[in-house]
Amino acid sequence: MAENKRPSRRRRESSSRKSSSSTSLLQEDDDVDPSPDQTGYEASVIKYSIFYPVAVLPLCIPLLVAFWFPAQWIKLTCWRCSLRSARYVIVKDLDGDLRVETVQHYEVPQVLDKSETSSLLGDVTGQPVKSPYIIHRNLRYLYNEEDEKYILLRGFDRGYTCAGIHDMAEGLSTEMHNERLEEYGANTINVPMKSYPVLFVEEVLHPFYLMQVLSIGLWLYEVYYLYAAIILVMSTFSVMTSLIQTRRNMQQLHDMVKQNCSVTVIRDGRELHGVSGESLVPGDVMVIPPSGMSMPCDAVLLTGTAIVNEASLTGESIPITKTPLSQSHGELYRPDRHKHHTLFGGTQVIQTRFYNSSSVLAVVLRTAFSTSKGGMVRSILYPKPLNFKFYLDAIKFVLVLGVIALGGFCYTMTIDVKLLGPLLAIVRSLDIVTTVVPPALPAALTVGTVYALQRLKKQQIYCISPQRVNVCGKIKLVCFDKTGTLTEDSLDMEGVITSTNQQFSPMVTDPSSLLPCPLLYGMTTCHSLTLINGQLLGDPLDVKMFNSTGWTLEEPGEDTSRFDMIIPTIVKPPLAGPGQDGVELGIMKQFTFSSELQRMSVLVKTLPSHDPKLFHVYVKGAPEKIRDLCKRDSVPDEFNEVLASFTQKGMRVLAVGHRTMDVAWHKADKVERDMVECDLEFSGLIIMKNSLKPETTPVISVLKNANIRTVMVTGDNLLTAVSVARECGMVEPDHQAIMVKADSTSAMPSVTFHLLKRGGDLADLLYSQSLKHDHQAHSSHLTAMNGYQQMEVVVQRPYHLIVEGKSFEAIKLYFPDLLPRLLVKGTVFARMSPDQKAQLVTDLQGLGYGVGMCGDGANDCGALKAAHAGISLSEAEASVASPFTSKVPNITCVPKVIMEGRAALTTSFSVFKYMALYSLSEFTSVAILYWYNSAMGDKEYLYIDMVIVLAMAFVMGTTEPYPHLSKQRPPGTLAGVDVLFSVIAHVVLMMCYQVGILFYLKSREWFVPVVVKTETTILCGENTVIFQASIFLYVSLAVSLSTGPPYRKPLYTNVLFMLCLAVMVPCNFYLTLAPAHWLPGLWHFLQITPHPYLLFRCGVAEIALLYVLLSYTLESHVFHSRWLHAILKVVRCKRSPRNRYKCILSGLEPDWPPLGQRIRSINSDEDGGHTPKHSIQDGNSSRLEGDL
Repeated sequence: MAENKRPSRRRRESSSRKSSSSTSLLQEDDDVDPSPDQTGYEASVIKYSIFYPVAVLPLCIPLLVAFWFPAQWIKLTCWRCSLRSARYVIVKDLDGDLRVETVQHYEVPQVLDKSETSSLLGDVTGQPVKSPYIIHRNLRYLYNEEDEKYILLRGFDRGYTCAGIHDMAEGLSTEMHNERLEEYGANTINVPMKSYPVLFVEEVLHPFYLMQVLSIGLWLYEVYYLYAAIILVMSTFSVMTSLIQTRRNMQQLHDMVKQNCSVTVIRDGRELHGVSGESLVPGDVMVIPPSGMSMPCDAVLLTGTAIVNEASLTGESIPITKTPLSQSHGELYRPDRHKHHTLFGGTQVIQTRFYNSSSVLAVVLRTAFSTSKGGMVRSILYPKPLNFKFYLDAIKFVLVLGVIALGGFCYTMTIDVKLLGPLLAIVRSLDIVTTVVPPALPAALTVGTVYALQRLKKQQIYCISPQRVNVCGKIKLVCFDKTGTLTEDSLDMEGVITSTNQQFSPMVTDPSSLLPCPLLYGMTTCHSLTLINGQLLGDPLDVKMFNSTGWTLEEPGEDTSRFDMIIPTIVKPPLAGPGQDGVELGIMKQFTFSSELQRMSVLVKTLPSHDPKLFHVYVKGAPEKIRDLCKRDSVPDEFNEVLASFTQKGMRVLAVGHRTMDVAWHKADKVERDMVECDLEFSGLIIMKNSLKPETTPVISVLKNANIRTVMVTGDNLLTAVSVARECGMVEPDHQAIMVKADSTSAMPSVTFHLLKRGGDLADLLYSQSLKHDHQAHSSHLTAMNGYQQMEVVVQRPYHLIVEGKSFEAIKLYFPDLLPRLLVKGTVFARMSPDQKAQLVTDLQGLGYGVGMCGDGANDCGALKAAHAGISLSEAEASVASPFTSKVPNITCVPKVIMEGRAALTTSFSVFKYMALYSLSEFTSVAILYWYNSAMGDKEYLYIDMVIVLAMAFVMGTTEPYPHLSKQRPPGTLAGVDVLFSVIAHVVLMMCYQVGILFYLKSREWFVPVVVKTETTILCGENTVIFQASIFLYVSLAVSLSTGPPYRKPLYTNVLFMLCLAVMVPCNFYLTLAPAHWLPGLWHFLQITPHPYLLFRCGVAEIALLYVLLSYTLESHVFHSRWLHAILKVVRCKRSPRNRYKCILSGLEPDWPPLGQRIRSINSDEDGGHTPKHSIQDGNSSRLEGDL
């Protein structure tokens, strides 16, 4: 079949559209690269014939390297070529990893315009042609002739207007469906299920197990049969356990994503029932049944409404109402902006509502791995690399051990090659290599994490990313959502205030006693509540608000049959309500709540109605937003004062506006949101009390006492947030709260600072210095107003900056020099959208903070995923929205996670140092014995490695976390001067100890040195004394490195560790002090020759005890002391902190926030635009700029 030389016009237009939106896609899906770096390769017979014969010769090592690094294998066996003719493509993903993808082809019909001639394509027969594509990270990339590279194939979620999506309501033709099915592939999310033999081969070829196999072969050659057999059994058990667990995880994921359902679609202008969900393609029109369904794809509603449970994606089990997409011609559809109209794959549609017997229709936007569910699975299959410094340093440290092993290899070859011959010298040299790099190191490093996860699970805290546990130990700042996290999820109705003729009426505490008025009607209709099995479900705030009115809600049914079925939901007043005249309200259309708009609205019809064109609009949302949408002459003059009087008490305040509009009945369902939410009449305020959870204040106090900064990130009112922050202790009573206000709406953007009184009101203007841009045509400098007035009161007390989402965005754009200072001193971020929350977390991480995030809602998902440690308060055992999920709905989980993180990180440090020092100690012992042509016996290795070291390494991690958080955090790097000093000191001490005890033996008159022979001698005095010294050394290291407070409980609380000591210490004393005639079979089994004199044996024990005491004292009281830390700080000439946030804090002037400081900015726009290239504050510019 002919290869196409150039894509058809439809394909070119599609590719162009997809390429143009690549930037916006990256903003939404930061784990997807629409056009990654690519290099093409084609097979080469010449390179194949050269590579494979050479690769097999040196123990197949090149083949193993090719298995571990497929990209290098492709480079060695293939020629580089153009992507168009490539058979393999090496793709560099966002993580910097190289992946090899095989080029595949799909068939598409050749479509030509009449204006195109045969010379363009060379094939005008109309027969199908082959089009190349690759699958990268389970996403399909099509080859683009114009860009000459593979471009991500997107669905219909980008580049289409809302009206354009509505134009797809007729569905696809069968021919078009078949073509798109070839292009997009089947709508399946397949998790590959590898067989046990394949998993076994992959596991055995892992460098860790491969080294185990080679070591076992080496030990068998050296007649260490028992030791080799035990290691083989343990390794086999470990491999099988890993295989079973890996296969089980694959099966669980496979079963979780497996979905085979039948759907109804519109094709060729008619409904087709029983169509497999796997055949869905973008552009298909689905019919959503009234009883609901599990969504097999991402689709957008065209008609009707749907009640959806999105717990599988967000962790929230509250049903959400999805409404039809508007038909706006100028508005581009985006999944994040139009999520209230989108049915996401993997979610459960509980039920749908349809009118006049018409079907609920939805257009398919994304299928397979491009869906939200597919993105979740991809995040599991390809997790983002966690560049935690500890893990990077661990790899470097192992490389250092490898260098030491190379030195040991050369040392052994030098002393053995003449004595034993080349072959035996090589074997002995390889043997010493196995002692330097401990095979059990990877498993030992996970001990602390495994025990921490088990303890967290007992406290109903679940984790889907175990590597994050250690990262939690470095948390320095925690962001909290407010509603449902710091405060109670349920709200109590405090009262309502109606507004008439620009005047507020007295507050009414019982809304059910209200006379009919727009505020009452807004409370009864402006919500997203629904009835499921007779139970009123929806947002808890809406439920509380609606129930307080005493009205009832009815869904379409027999009771509403007397009205036109276009009315989906009806609310009725109580029969005995005050002033009710039997009026009923039908909710015609709903514009769901938008976090960005901070409001929702409904189109309501009064029933019965005498005017079919008269509709009522009710809008509910943030008071500031509703005020801006209302006519100025309808808003009371005392609006700000009344609002502040409630928000400063921590109340949750909502405002309601209303209007009437004339619209034809049949056009009411298609009216645009912008046409509805405008020119409102102000109706009044709804005041709800949002009490703090009883656990909030104590937890905030614990975190602050531990020097962990706490920040509130909420979508609520600024003054309400400040009040809650003061109440819970984030902002202490004697601290000042300074509001940062940025105005970017005027021609000259400005920033002002206002001091808030204790209650939350704006104080007399202490500082109102505006920093204004000068936008002259040929000027690119920011000038500051010089005529500021210095106030008598100066900001001197500890202060907290308070900012709203709008100001946060403006400061990021126009005043980037202020952003770092805002981040390090900001405590309350109010009116923040979900995207702004995630951006704030990212910005804080950029300053060097270890950031935790705790939230409970879907609006927090982005921030939870972005944080180093995201903790979701959800009833689910595991939420894909965050690494951690707590089933206990309060913030007590935060200090628990941090405590476990610190304990796990401390354990990882201790175990790593223990295993490294054990290796170096054993290396020293073997090197000393090799000098005398001696070596430890098979059973001696078993006793040291299995009985002592392995047992100690695994019980060290069972120490529980210290119950109190300290101000000091555990170290996060193995390359720190403190850690390196400790390791080097221990190595020197160990070498002196072993060499010293050997000289103590040689100083005895009765000692007869071993005679160096051509055969290795095991039964000798040197071997015995080195073994006796070593067994105390390894126990001593375990005790010394088992760090207790302030991160873990004292060592004596670790029952398993104390039991091990209770067994090992007596055994070690027995092996050191017992004479030869006690249990002679034991000495023969261990291949040990006890020394004949009791006084010498006691001397060996005394030296061992002296070493234990010295090692413990140094590790506990010297290496971790403040004075040593200060000395090392001077030695390494550390004058300034490395973390950016510390540099910023140290650079803050005493009188900042700035009182009249001069600001300059250099604009990048030649035409006088606002965007600054950079801005520098005079007086501290060079230092700040250099540090940041």
